[in-house]
Amino acid sequence: MTLYFCSSMEPALAGDFDVIVVGGGPAGTPAAIAAARMGAKTALIQNRPTLGCNASVECGVGLQGAGWHHPGWRETGIIEEAGRIRMARGDHHYSYAFQELCEAEENLSVFFNQHVFDAIMENEAQIKGVKAVSTLTGAITEYHGTLFIDCTGDGWVGYFAGAEYRYGREARSAFGESLAPEKADDITMSGCLMGDGLGNLTAFRAEKTGGPVPFTRPPWAREITTLESPGRNFGSFDRGLWWMEHPGDINNIWEAEEARDELIKVTFSYWDYIKNRSRVKEEATNYTLVTIPIMNAKRESRRLVGDYMMTQQDCEEGRMFPDRITHTGWPMDIHHVEGIYSGAEGSFDFQTGVPIGSVPFRSLYSKNINNLMMAGRCGSFSRVALGTVRVMSTLATLGQAAGTAAAMCVANGVTPRDIYQNHIGELQQRLLKYDQTIPGIKNEDANDLARSATVTASSTLSKDVMDLDAIALTRSIPLNMTRSVVLPTADLKKLDIIALFFESTAPESRQLTVRIEGLKEEKQLEAEMSFGTWPVSVVADSKGWVRLPVGIEIPSGIAFLRFRLPKTADISWPTMSKSYFAGGRTYGNGETMTYRAREFHAIATTPVISDARYAPENVVNGWTRLKENPASLWASDSAAALPQWLELNFGNATEFNTVHLTFDTDLNTQITGAAYPKECVKDYALSFWKDGEWVPLVEETGNYQRHRIHRFDPVTSEKLRLTIHATHGSPSARVYEIRAYNE
Repeated sequence: MTLYFCSSMEPALAGDFDVIVVGGGPAGTPAAIAAARMGAKTALIQNRPTLGCNASVECGVGLQGAGWHHPGWRETGIIEEAGRIRMARGDHHYSYAFQELCEAEENLSVFFNQHVFDAIMENEAQIKGVKAVSTLTGAITEYHGTLFIDCTGDGWVGYFAGAEYRYGREARSAFGESLAPEKADDITMSGCLMGDGLGNLTAFRAEKTGGPVPFTRPPWAREITTLESPGRNFGSFDRGLWWMEHPGDINNIWEAEEARDELIKVTFSYWDYIKNRSRVKEEATNYTLVTIPIMNAKRESRRLVGDYMMTQQDCEEGRMFPDRITHTGWPMDIHHVEGIYSGAEGSFDFQTGVPIGSVPFRSLYSKNINNLMMAGRCGSFSRVALGTVRVMSTLATLGQAAGTAAAMCVANGVTPRDIYQNHIGELQQRLLKYDQTIPGIKNEDANDLARSATVTASSTLSKDVMDLDAIALTRSIPLNMTRSVVLPTADLKKLDIIALFFESTAPESRQLTVRIEGLKEEKQLEAEMSFGTWPVSVVADSKGWVRLPVGIEIPSGIAFLRFRLPKTADISWPTMSKSYFAGGRTYGNGETMTYRAREFHAIATTPVISDARYAPENVVNGWTRLKENPASLWASDSAAALPQWLELNFGNATEFNTVHLTFDTDLNTQITGAAYPKECVKDYALSFWKDGEWVPLVEETGNYQRHRIHRFDPVTSEKLRLTIHATHGSPSARVYEIRAYNE
């Protein structure tokens, strides 16, 4: 990576590039990395001194995506790489992770502190270059290129080039969207003030003092009379919250300073309410404001129009477009038009859950500018559909798709529209090759030599083995009420053993009982039948698994089992990252019981309740995600000691120089989970068969990434072996995919 800082006051040319990406956020950075990896000479132009934008060290907004509401569907590809680096570094933000990935790309030049303010046009439908001003010196620089990707969030490149765009809310009649208003307007969602890069400085930071601190609302801040409403809670008093927003009638493009100032006023209005009128004012007596950030982390502004505009119906139906390039799953999440001043109506205009869906490639290129693409929240989405697509993990996959496609355009001398019309299958396969999931599409790469290989393994995990060491806990939940977990039976006829994980802070052992019930439906309140109760003893001041022999026969018609625990002082039953294909957890009693689908307290069974199959041939069947195909992962026998191996037999002498490996980094967690997931392969080696012995090819230690690519001088062999020497904790070695190429 080369860094450029301009000092001359005369207009200068930074160079000619194949691909120019404007905006270095969670969409723009993956776009630039992807284009560079595909061989395109790429420029990434960023108007800040660091990468990441809302997810940067300056702001620190956490990345969210489909995995937050659909366990097992966390976004992979470049954003997973960055997330793994972020966790290994111990960062909350993505700035340094993005920078590390950019520095590794020799085809990529990053230009910091360069604010693009104009487009240089070849003609009305073709961009020749962009102009930028240095935010440090005022110097003007031109960047000339072939393909341009607008990742500014506000759609500035498209605006300067004359691209068709939309702003605000479409009328209901525009797309027949029931969630749209009757009449179109210019309402957009407010952003939030963010500041310390740690996610700890939303709107403000406060500190507790040694005595009472009075607060008088300044006259320029509005009085708030009601805050306790749906979607809102006060949390702690030392920081602000995501719903501290201004009304949506402020134009946060042309009135950016006013929008920021209004958010500052919101902070004072909120603090006045907390200190002087709220039900928690006594608890807040000794707190005082100490910091208010000034970075406006925007949610919505201008949207460029492509050949297709995603709509509410596409999201609700989970539509699988033929030209899909990634998946979605975040709810249609649109915040209230009045922001924090919405009163009892709460923080949402609507927040409607959606199934796993997809984004079409046609929403990533301009309708009327031939060489303009866009990724991020300025893509071609209706305002309602934006509520699903706008979260940053999803946007990162749009960036990877746009960057990959842009490099293909340059290599083939075609436009993005040509990619859609004539090369969409090739684009989809390239994205899969670099670990981006596209629902329902598997690896069919004709150049992948591994697809025709015969695969054998040292051992295979049996579904009858309870692998407790591989289960990661997520958060501790006290048994302060009746709680239960609902699991699918998966056609089991008998359940022999259950294991439950408990955390005790009790000074002595606690005795409780677990009740097992049979259900026909997962959300059923009244049990179809009761199998009985079993006593459980939890040791004082302890953490660990408790095994219970239960030996129950499961009759036909019982599709779910509910495991219910009573309220018990000083005992917690944590949730876990492991996710079943159906079921969830409940809390409360009777008609007041709340059900949370696809969240599970720590539980395991023998036989194992799973539809997963761990055969070695799974690593070449084209699937890399258990939620798509239960036969997409090989796992070694957890009772067999490491090292364990996988062997590919090509059938004849085959030349290859590149191997792709995809490991398990626990996609059930919402973002990137643990820094070093137990399931992830840590130490491994590649070797090839020659003259009756295995010859070392690659040796790797300390791995924590899901997707690894190893390139080496060409070798010719009939067989390739992957040997796993260590994981980060799991006794079972786990591999999703092996690819082999001669490139």
